[in-house]
Amino acid sequence: MSVLLEQPASLVAYRPNKPTAMVVVADPRVRSTVTRHLWALGVRDVIEASSIAEARPRIGNPRDICVADVHLPDGSGLTLLSETRAAGWPNGLALSAADDIGAVRNALAGGVKGYVVTGTRTNVGLPTRPGAAPIGAAAARLHRRPPG
Repeated sequence: MSVLLEQPASLVAYRPNKPTAMVVVADPRVRSTVTRHLWALGVRDVIEASSIAEARPRIGNPRDICVADVHLPDGSGLTLLSETRAAGWPNGLALSAADDIGAVRNALAGGVKGYVVTGTRTNVGLPTRPGAAPIGAAAARLHRRPPG
């Protein structure tokens, strides 16, 4: 049984008994973790892909959500999320190791429903000097915590 929920400018099918998803992440550990979290949330039908090339043939059959890494080996996951949205997918979630507020704003302005910073890569795009310890925003927050 499907129920239609009214959304601004569109109707979205809601299937409470079997939500569906596609996870597009190059790193197999991250992809597996995301899939396990979706299963824990009740999603039972998850397609996994490691690149845009693997995911594109599946866009024609809309699912409830597409979770895509922003930095895929063959292009931007934001482009893929835009394509899924145009094909009728109601929800898109972007994953990124970079906690760049500009990228988050651009993704949300582009229609992505959420943006999750995974923390799987450190210092994406941050220059470091030789011998220096990498410090990203997450590491900087740890340095501000009181001991213990």
